[in-house]
Amino acid sequence: MPSRIEALLGSCVVIPCTFDYYYYPPRRPDRVVWYQFAKHSYPKVYDSWYSSEVISIFRGKTSLVSSQYGKTCSLEIYPVTWRHHRQTIYPWVDPENVGRYTHRFWDKTVTIHVEDRANTPEIMISGNMKVGESVTVQCSVDHTCPSYPPTLSLSISSLSYRPQSRIVTRGTRTTLVSTVVIERDHQSVECTVKHLGGITARATKTFNAECSFFPLTISSPSSEFLEGIESKVTCTASYTCSRHNPVITWSYSGMPVSTETRRVGGRTMWNTISTLSLKTSSNDHGRSLWCTAKFYQGQTQQKSITLYVKRSMFSLGWTFSTPKSITGLKGSCLIIPCKFTYTNAIPPNLKLIWYLYQDSGYPTVFDQRGGTVVSQFSGKTSSVGSTADGNCSLQINSLELSQNLARLYPWIDKNAITSYHSRGHSFYEKTTQLLVSEHAKNPQISINGIPRVGEQSSVSCNVEHTCFSAPPTLSIAGIPGTGTIKDSLVSDGIWKRTIEQTWNVEEEDRSVTCTVSYPSGQKATGQQPLNVECPYEDITISEKLISATEGVAKSVICSVSYKCKKNIPHIDWNYEDMQSTIKIVKLSKHSYSMESNLTFIGGLDDDGKSLMCTAQFSSGKTSDSALLNITKYVKPPDAHYKIHGFDTAHRLAADVPFRLSALTRSCVVIPCTFWDSEQIPMTRGIWAKRDGGIVFHNGRTQVMHHFRDRTKIVGDLSERNCSLEIDDIKPFDNGPFCFHSERGNEKYTFNNSCVFIVMKASPEKPEITGVPAEVDAGSALTVSCSVTHTCPSHSPEFSWSVPHISSAVSDSLISGGIWQRTSIINFIVAPGDGVKNLTCTASFWGEKKGVTTAALTVTGTLKYKMRTYAPAFVPVTLLLLILVAVLGVFIYRKRKEAENQPRPPPRPEKRRNLPEDREKPPRPEKRGSIWSRLSRRAAGDRGGWQNSRQTTDVSVSYLNNSSTVVMQSSKPLYSYPNN
Repeated sequence: MPSRIEALLGSCVVIPCTFDYYYYPPRRPDRVVWYQFAKHSYPKVYDSWYSSEVISIFRGKTSLVSSQYGKTCSLEIYPVTWRHHRQTIYPWVDPENVGRYTHRFWDKTVTIHVEDRANTPEIMISGNMKVGESVTVQCSVDHTCPSYPPTLSLSISSLSYRPQSRIVTRGTRTTLVSTVVIERDHQSVECTVKHLGGITARATKTFNAECSFFPLTISSPSSEFLEGIESKVTCTASYTCSRHNPVITWSYSGMPVSTETRRVGGRTMWNTISTLSLKTSSNDHGRSLWCTAKFYQGQTQQKSITLYVKRSMFSLGWTFSTPKSITGLKGSCLIIPCKFTYTNAIPPNLKLIWYLYQDSGYPTVFDQRGGTVVSQFSGKTSSVGSTADGNCSLQINSLELSQNLARLYPWIDKNAITSYHSRGHSFYEKTTQLLVSEHAKNPQISINGIPRVGEQSSVSCNVEHTCFSAPPTLSIAGIPGTGTIKDSLVSDGIWKRTIEQTWNVEEEDRSVTCTVSYPSGQKATGQQPLNVECPYEDITISEKLISATEGVAKSVICSVSYKCKKNIPHIDWNYEDMQSTIKIVKLSKHSYSMESNLTFIGGLDDDGKSLMCTAQFSSGKTSDSALLNITKYVKPPDAHYKIHGFDTAHRLAADVPFRLSALTRSCVVIPCTFWDSEQIPMTRGIWAKRDGGIVFHNGRTQVMHHFRDRTKIVGDLSERNCSLEIDDIKPFDNGPFCFHSERGNEKYTFNNSCVFIVMKASPEKPEITGVPAEVDAGSALTVSCSVTHTCPSHSPEFSWSVPHISSAVSDSLISGGIWQRTSIINFIVAPGDGVKNLTCTASFWGEKKGVTTAALTVTGTLKYKMRTYAPAFVPVTLLLLILVAVLGVFIYRKRKEAENQPRPPPRPEKRRNLPEDREKPPRPEKRGSIWSRLSRRAAGDRGGWQNSRQTTDVSVSYLNNSSTVVMQSSKPLYSYPNN
């Protein structure tokens, strides 16, 4: 290990230490203790066995640094303080077994020097020092804390990006490596090191880079220039340093020039671009155009190009116009439209020639002079129109695939084309490209308007072609009828053929197909869905003003007409629980009518409201409404009823309510009592309609079929109770119904014995009472739900939306024939703060239901849960506390027993020759085996400690049938440095 080591204040320091031996090897080579160098004692700096004996300035701050190679004793101190300055320390390997006379550890010490200033990092730059090139920047720093190496960071001036870096630590040297692209010719780099504990240091280095220049480039849109037409020519100078911005000049002066400088290609490349607006003449053909760039500090570059000038068509005295391309079908014909004009009058006897564009030569496609035509066009071309009219159009028959992509251009001049100089064929921009297709295009189908069943609609189909002399044929399938053909010119050389067909739309019509056939045999087909609509008319209600008596059923009809058998609507009414029937009538082939017959039963609260019916189709809906005029039922004046067989009947008094409500499909019990002075009871009770017809008779065949098996007297005639029950109430069971009786051969009628039944389509809604504004979770709550009815023989049944502890149902008579049934429940409010729904449902006889929901505001859920779970939580918590206390007492006693066990006293060990009368330093308090103690004694004898060692009486014995060794000692053997 080194004799001196520097440590940075607040950081750590690792003292490298290795050991080896040639004799007296340690028994525990991994047992390393560090001591402070002292003359008469052994102050500990590090001891993993007896850490409490480490002196205060090192306690808790030292640790061994492990190594995979072994025989290491390196020590780490963290954090370093000023108290560690100039401290001299040394290690001792296996101090319990290795003594002074075997290895003198104290002769090799290390002194710690604490510094509060960090070493300045070292910066190294390598690579090609040119702007735009990559260089490697390394920043290194030496330190003594490899366990927690310092952090390094780079800062480079004027750098437009953050370079990627990596940090490498090898031993006590940490290096940051970064690759940087140089962006300027003068840049500085700063490296900052930050050590554990916060101390930093910086270093700065400046590097100068060379600037680079690149050859000039000249570019133009085309290699040829058009005579008299302005063209943009650019000259570009590329360089890496922005301050070297050059001045660019051209050899052609007097023409507009613009200059632009911008950064390109990342961060280090600059371009200065000079753009010349060059307009050439025929005299410039073959001349050179020069570009010169003068850079900063006098550098100069030049570049030139040769001008190739194309003669303008205006110099010929005539111009022509043709399409850039035209498409034709294989085997069909094609016309290339062409028109030309002369600056002066058109010369007489002009001959039209068409050429095939090629890189060299002038192959003829058509020649009015009778010249030779290339084989692929021979016998297939002809002129259309007259050159005297400025027409130069060309017709090509029987197109072939070999002609695809061919470029053609006309020549209309008295001189031959070879008499003009034109580098690269001056007519290239005016050529027309032939596009020959092997497959016909699909025709385009359009439907005029929306086809509706039962109405007329039309479909048109068109296709474009290039052969007016032999146009294609069109046909339409999928709909009946015959189409009309029409031809039109779309543009030069393009015609359109259209077929239009009208038909009567049928429900079964699905799609239309159009087929185009060409004379050359190609066919193409297009198809389009018709998406036929099924129209419908507005729905109508039979009456716009519906007048009815409360509770009396009235038939109301809504009807709607529509097309298509599949387009069946769904008719809804805005009143529920009322009977309705549907009837569908076929009016014609595609026309249908639907009627919805509603049996409407109105109440007084419906007066002034609207009755609405709605027909819902797949494509929409239609509605109609009527105004309701509901009048109250008025009791008619009493009169003698002339019922068959009761013409001479006796007249008595009865008590029957003149009106009573009833729920359709349920039952109604009509209360009835009568007065009779005779002691002999009535033998028969009869109920009949006021206008005739028996409703109840004990002779079943006497009862009207409509009421048969639905009525019975529930009262006792002997007790003058004539109450009647009517079950399965029908909408038209209004009555009035009157009571009659017989006693033997005597017949009786009664005053006030007639009742009118007011029908209700919907049941009464239950009423919930006893619901407080707020209720605590977990509390018991009693609520009630009441509903009125007129069917006491089959009273409503209640159901609730909450589970209840107890429930009770009671019935009470409110007035004549009207009963009230009440359900009272007691339930526990479930936890969960907020508004909850409490629902009561009354199920009436006849399967109709009335539902009412009340809002219940619940609070105190947390308090309820604490109150609920506290009885179980407290015992469990108490049990856990008791277990923790018992465990703590057990651990405490075990520690006390360990501390009270006897330890061998320390022996003195001299690092220097001490006076005999001076007390020797104690050894570590460690209990070893008997064999290790005897071996230490022998080692002491060999070292010459016979006069200074202490003796002990040792007795060793074996227990019977055991491998246990029992040892008793009266004195310590030796003194070691304390552990």
